[in-house]
Amino acid sequence: MYKKLLIASSVLIIGIFSFSVCFANNGLQDAADGVRNVVGGAENAVEDAARDISNASKDATGKMEQGANNIGNAVMNATTNDNNREHTTRTNPMNNNYTATRTATTDTTFMGMNATAWTWLIIGIAAIAIVALVWYYSMQLRSSDYNGRD
Repeated sequence: MYKKLLIASSVLIIGIFSFSVCFANNGLQDAADGVRNVVGGAENAVEDAARDISNASKDATGKMEQGANNIGNAVMNATTNDNNREHTTRTNPMNNNYTATRTATTDTTFMGMNATAWTWLIIGIAAIAIVALVWYYSMQLRSSDYNGRD
């Protein structure tokens, strides 16, 4: 009985794999075409998105480069204008009769001392006051310690 079952299953398996035409082949072909179309559509979408991103990046870079060039040109033009103005001023002075008038007074003292002397005087008085306060408080602490021992 096992021999008959083995021979029948062997013949059935050989029969199935010996035919080159498969009835499900048309359905598989349609499914494969569908998958190819979906993958191709996704590929096109990714490619278009990458192209759009690349173009946006190129536009932004171009605008930044153009802005930098404009700034560089403006600086160069301003420098050239300043150099030209300076050259014109040195070679063609407009008023040869210009005389400077001193506006600051030389008598900038208060009670006979200038600002530097007053600053040092105030710093000296503040230093003496600080030393006197430290000495006074240290003596007061010392005195209260001696009074507390009696």
